[in-house]
Amino acid sequence: MMVSRTRFASVIALCFTMILVNSVTTHAASINYLPFENAELGRNSNAYLSIYGTPSIELKEAFVNEIGVYAKAANAKWGAPTSAIMGMAIIESGYGTTRIAIHANNIFGIKAWGYNPPNAWQLKGQPNEDYEAIPVLADYGRDRIIYDENKRRDNWYRKFSSYEEAVNYLSGNLLLNYRYGFALNQYRDRINSGWSNEDASKQYLYEIADAGYNHLGGEYYRNTITKVMEEWNLYQYDEKGFADTVGHWANEEISFITSKGWANGYPDGTFKPGENLTRAQAAKMISNFIGLKPTGENIQFSDVSDSFWGKDFITRVAQHGVMNGIGTGKFSPETYMTRAQMAQMFFNAGFYQQVSTTETSEFNDINKSYWAFSAIETMKQEGIMAGYPNGNFGPADPITRAQMAAVMYRIYQKE
Repeated sequence: MMVSRTRFASVIALCFTMILVNSVTTHAASINYLPFENAELGRNSNAYLSIYGTPSIELKEAFVNEIGVYAKAANAKWGAPTSAIMGMAIIESGYGTTRIAIHANNIFGIKAWGYNPPNAWQLKGQPNEDYEAIPVLADYGRDRIIYDENKRRDNWYRKFSSYEEAVNYLSGNLLLNYRYGFALNQYRDRINSGWSNEDASKQYLYEIADAGYNHLGGEYYRNTITKVMEEWNLYQYDEKGFADTVGHWANEEISFITSKGWANGYPDGTFKPGENLTRAQAAKMISNFIGLKPTGENIQFSDVSDSFWGKDFITRVAQHGVMNGIGTGKFSPETYMTRAQMAQMFFNAGFYQQVSTTETSEFNDINKSYWAFSAIETMKQEGIMAGYPNGNFGPADPITRAQMAAVMYRIYQKE
């Protein structure tokens, strides 16, 4: 039975309204129409495409950066190559701009077969992928067929709360099942036998697709994903390190100090380089850096309990006079380390050839009466710390974890 075009016009208007509400769909004029949205231009195959032509470079970069964090963490936990996960997400979701990605956060096209299954979203208008015939409401020609969506079980997609959940489901569930799990073992064996990250990741994609992940086969899927992996150099994410330091200005420094065991990342596979450093974290890093041993001196701080994770490190830095309390018997372990405190800490640790003898500071915000004057000027003299372009030192500004890593690395190279 043919359906009137008047009915289709109202459907088109409704679809446009729904699409425009979504914050991602800012270029509705270039939407890839579906048959029930436009009887002349609509295509069933358009259901899989980006909702607008080509995403902007800014949108692409933001998507790659975000997925990189989740994929790196997933790799650390389950093992699938980070570059492959990222490449799959880019291709399957059009950098997060397909209907499935927008409405279900499903960036891998993972299906949930059935008639209105729970926790799923229906992609209306896609081609028939069922094993049985689906009732047709209107037929405008090849790739322009309108199906009875109430009778479909082949176009429902698992709904995720976030991209991160989608990445974790793919890596920790789907790719570990009986069908694809062998590919992960093969990938690990190849890496251990000397294969490059690039070649091992490509072969991994071939094997999961050949096992049924993509109906077009291993060769097609490997070649398709390889293009974006090379375009964005996604293989760099396969290097051992942290999910959120790839491309970061202090990536080399962070990788170095963590390889030495002077600092650690977080259980989720991140380092959080931009996070402010606490005094307890600083105590741990400097203690590990210079190999402090307990002296036996009984030093207690009222705000550092015996069960506190940094208790031993705090005690050691205090015993050696590298870091001191803040007065009134407290250490204030959870407050942020400032630039002045960092300068004083490295000064106390003896990282200098000669104490600065200057009587005046070149920094606008530091004078001779400032409590950390000598430490700041000495660290500047040694080339360990510097000020800002505006002539200030910013003594009260907090130090980030990346900045601490950079200074430690600089001192190590200098020494």
